[in-house]
Amino acid sequence: MSNDLQRTSKIITELYNEYVDMVYRICFMLLRNPTDAEDVVQAVFVKVIEKDVQFKNKEHEKAWFIVTTQNHCKNQLKHWWKKNIAFDMNYHDAYYSDEHSEILEIVLKLPDKYKMPIYLHYYEGYSTDEIANLLKINASTLRSRLKKGREILKNILGGELLE
Repeated sequence: MSNDLQRTSKIITELYNEYVDMVYRICFMLLRNPTDAEDVVQAVFVKVIEKDVQFKNKEHEKAWFIVTTQNHCKNQLKHWWKKNIAFDMNYHDAYYSDEHSEILEIVLKLPDKYKMPIYLHYYEGYSTDEIANLLKINASTLRSRLKKGREILKNILGGELLE
């Protein structure tokens, strides 16, 4: 194996190990089907390899994975036969604790405009400005969506939501 190929293989392996869980969680959150989520995860990493994507820094790297994953999921959802697939709770439960699972299940049921901001903020740790930039929306709009999303979650959970 040539040195360039070994180096490229090492970089791809490192990227995969660092981002596969996050990419899968985003896919599962948007697609609600483990098989489709796995397909999109594969497509995202194939794109990294085929396009030989060069990242400016870690922030750019993570943002690229989030946006690319989101775009692939949107494309997947455009197919009419993918819209009515059942949610497989057994597979889902293997990835999350009971409490985490219950809250994530509720987050998954939020309207799309609240779901991704809530996920990126609370599960991935992004700031509101970073999320607004990733989703290409105004920061004040994003903060309003986060507030409304928290209100919806609080109502569903009976006021048990901690800030």
